[in-house]
Amino acid sequence: MSPGRNAASIRAALRGRAPSHVSARDIIRRHCREHGKQLASLAPAWGCKEFSVWRAFGRTTRPLQPHQVEGAISVLQLDEFDANELRLRAAREAGWKIDPSMLLEGA
Repeated sequence: MSPGRNAASIRAALRGRAPSHVSARDIIRRHCREHGKQLASLAPAWGCKEFSVWRAFGRTTRPLQPHQVEGAISVLQLDEFDANELRLRAAREAGWKIDPSMLLEGA
């Protein structure tokens, strides 16, 4: 018997933040697994072939591009918390010096 459509959202509510050693690629893989999708489902959103998605996940020395992160967010239909966590992790991997305390000052 399948766990149902809301199983991914229930699991998402139960889990905490990703550890600091987890990459943006790992976060996307985890969300794909939770939503029952394969990495190849990102290809239309990224505007490339399925093999290019696998290549992007294999080349860990290169950071993910912003359109790839936004494409993954749209395909996986992530909520704002998960989407912002993914954006922040990808930006830090790309070399941006982001201070979380500066993000919370405007609130």
